[in-house]
Amino acid sequence: MSQRKRYNPTELVAKCDSAAPIPDELKDWDQAPSVGFEQTIMDGQVDIGDVILQFRERLADDYDVIQLILFGSRARGDYHSESDVDVAVILPGEPGDFVETKLEMAGWAFDVLVQTGVRIQPFPIWEAEWREPTKHSNPDLLTNITREGLTIWSRNK
Repeated sequence: MSQRKRYNPTELVAKCDSAAPIPDELKDWDQAPSVGFEQTIMDGQVDIGDVILQFRERLADDYDVIQLILFGSRARGDYHSESDVDVAVILPGEPGDFVETKLEMAGWAFDVLVQTGVRIQPFPIWEAEWREPTKHSNPDLLTNITREGLTIWSRNK
């Protein structure tokens, strides 16, 4: 696999055409609603994507995670300062014990909360359910995650 070329800001600025017109959709970019990737913790900003990746690192010893998907208010952009971070954790194979798995993941999420101040709400979904939502106890939720979710990490990327 070829490695992406990395640029530094000076190189990018040098390549910019200062006379180029700015598209209308970019003119007020700073006024656009947030997508839920930032959270202020004790006067500092925390990147929610980075926190989810920290959570994945903690899961890695116990679970063969296929994908992590941000869903809910953080993915839609209608969150508030106390909103949790809903994360679908896609696991391989057929469904296992949902409650036991969710409780184990909640323990790892608590460790991340203590470290970062961000409350992750893990939601385990097995691959068989993900591929065929009617196998899940709440197929509408899986449809919603598919429609609104943002993939934060995937084993295949």
